[in-house]
Amino acid sequence: MNTKHSKKGHLEAAASHHEQAARHHREASRHFENDRDFAHAAHQAMMAHGHTLHAIDQAHAAGAHSTNTPSIPPPSTGSVVDAADVAKHHAAAVELHTQAAQHMRHAVKLFDQDRSAVSHDAQLALSLALRALSHGNEAARLFVKLAPSGTS
Repeated sequence: MNTKHSKKGHLEAAASHHEQAARHHREASRHFENDRDFAHAAHQAMMAHGHTLHAIDQAHAAGAHSTNTPSIPPPSTGSVVDAADVAKHHAAAVELHTQAAQHMRHAVKLFDQDRSAVSHDAQLALSLALRALSHGNEAARLFVKLAPSGTS
């Protein structure tokens, strides 16, 4: 496989991982919104996190990275946490992953015509992925505060 096809393949893989991450975040959000089955919600969140990391790795492998791409942390919530707070972070991650996947799919479509546009879309997707990752991390942090500790 030549480099050109390899980079395109990495972009396609990144888009697919963003779509899967969005699906898992959506499921986690639903479980937290309905205050049900936190164990399943946590599993969905972990799956989303893994797909997020894979999407970022694939973007880096395609050369779609920059040292100027900042991670934007979500605003911190107060000391009282409920499942709705966790659901909101998962919902935000869904939107960000959906947008990132769209940018990656657009980059794949333009791959043979406009490398500058490909780079731009891939950079946008990576920035969105980092923001989604930040929301996923905040959801996990809040979930730990929400879940019973099990220790005395």
